[in-house]
Amino acid sequence: MDRKLRILCLHGMAQNEVIFRKKTAVIRKKLDKMADLVYITAPHLSVHPEHTSEALREAAADPTAPEELKPFGWWAYSDFQSPDDEHLTGFKESIEAVKDVLIKQGPFDAVFGFSQGASFASMLTAVLENRTLLPEFISPEFEHPPFKFAMVAASFIPNRPSVAKLFASKIKTPSIHMIGEKDTLITPEQMMTLANAFEDPVLLTHTGGHVVPSNAPSRNEIVAFVTKFT
Repeated sequence: MDRKLRILCLHGMAQNEVIFRKKTAVIRKKLDKMADLVYITAPHLSVHPEHTSEALREAAADPTAPEELKPFGWWAYSDFQSPDDEHLTGFKESIEAVKDVLIKQGPFDAVFGFSQGASFASMLTAVLENRTLLPEFISPEFEHPPFKFAMVAASFIPNRPSVAKLFASKIKTPSIHMIGEKDTLITPEQMMTLANAFEDPVLLTHTGGHVVPSNAPSRNEIVAFVTKFT
């Protein structure tokens, strides 16, 4: 490939593009010669007490606080929403926001997500690959091509009927899945369920917790995976 890969980066729940950029600095440096990592912030403020600290909620409520201190998410959690509800709250708005990025800043060769962002990245990968899955959100006429690969860290399949159909058939896009053995927020079993929704997933197991791994063996495995697409 004559040009660098362009990788769309989606942060986790209660983060933003600035935080995710900092948390992936080591990986970004290792990939610098072959890829440009493009970070974006989700459209929804994330203020549910279960997922945010008091400081984050105060920053979210302060109109003068810089964006890098505010918590955002790709969909919202609500005490009033039943797991039987068809759609994730705010999912449509996030799809529209990302479609706008794909049009204005794309095309992107790949997607890299962490936690909730990796879950959203997996769904986005599925619908770009198969336009019949959510035609009301991403139509067959939408011009962005499927991703060449997906990088999925510490993630899961949300419990919603509208989401289940996205994973009913194996996703054929090549993928690497980063699984922390000591993760207490998303269990390794949940991560494996998502990984198994992909065809022939590459598994990167590390001894850390709910993080993007940055130790030398993990870095080398990530670089080796991405190199295959250059």
